Amino acid sequence: MNAGKGTQMNVHLKKVLLALVLVSGVVAEAEAATPVPSGRWSFVFNDQRGRADRPIRVYTYRGKKCDSTCPIVFLLSGEKRNAYDYLGFWDYVADRNNLILVAPEFLKDRWPRAAGYQLGDIGEQKDREKWSYAAIEHIFDEIRDGQKDYMIFGHGAGAQFVQRMAFLLPNNRASTMVLGNAGWYLMPEWRKDKGATSYPYSLVDSPVPLGEAEVRQALAKRIIVLAGDADAEPDAENLNQNAAGKKQGDSRIDRGENFVKAGTTAAQELGVKFGWQLVELPPAAQDAQAVSRAASDQLGLKR
Repeated sequence: MNAGKGTQMNVHLKKVLLALVLVSGVVAEAEAATPVPSGRWSFVFNDQRGRADRPIRVYTYRGKKCDSTCPIVFLLSGEKRNAYDYLGFWDYVADRNNLILVAPEFLKDRWPRAAGYQLGDIGEQKDREKWSYAAIEHIFDEIRDGQKDYMIFGHGAGAQFVQRMAFLLPNNRASTMVLGNAGWYLMPEWRKDKGATSYPYSLVDSPVPLGEAEVRQALAKRIIVLAGDADAEPDAENLNQNAAGKKQGDSRIDRGENFVKAGTTAAQELGVKFGWQLVELPPAAQDAQAVSRAASDQLGLKR
């Protein structure tokens, strides 16, 4: 063999090896670390990138005709933290639309009070990777099998979780965020001279740096705000009744409307795309199952 042929073979071999490395890299990225099997299942997620000291049981349901690459929908439960129950509200939707449902259980003894769950635990943790919101992104990386994004629905306290996640973790990969009957909101205001009530009712004086950049990203997200038109009683259960809460409105529907109006104003002032939508729920759609049904309708899913 002459030197020229030997050189050509070496170059060819290097190209083959490089191609193999690239292919194996793509395969490694696509394969799920924890594949979600068909039907109902659960696993304990030890978040090594976040709060490894707070393991999260993750309940899942994969539709009957669905493989591991189907679209993913995260379900965030209300104040009861009853994650498993939400699979029952959505499993028929998953079967008809070929979805994977993922319901993380943020237990009260591990993520205590509103501060630990819907407020993200950011008062205790300045590291974003340790917030409750970041756990959603970490679980997504654990189970995804090539999916680039996910949908997420939260009800009650879970709606507050999802809404705040849009601002506090704006680089999240949610394609659509649905808020079902939140009791109060983090208003899209970061400027101290606008008279907004301080954090956690707006971004003003937040414990971590938050401002215009985060608001811009959140305003562009597809966010569907569901608020019940029958929930007009100021003394409704779990409705924030302090002065800051009442400043947002007397009822959930008032507060939802004011939240979307504030977002509309901010988007106009900043000259950015606005992706939010307010949907009024019918009088009968107040409990978790009915609000879940309304959320699936707004996502364009078959029932």
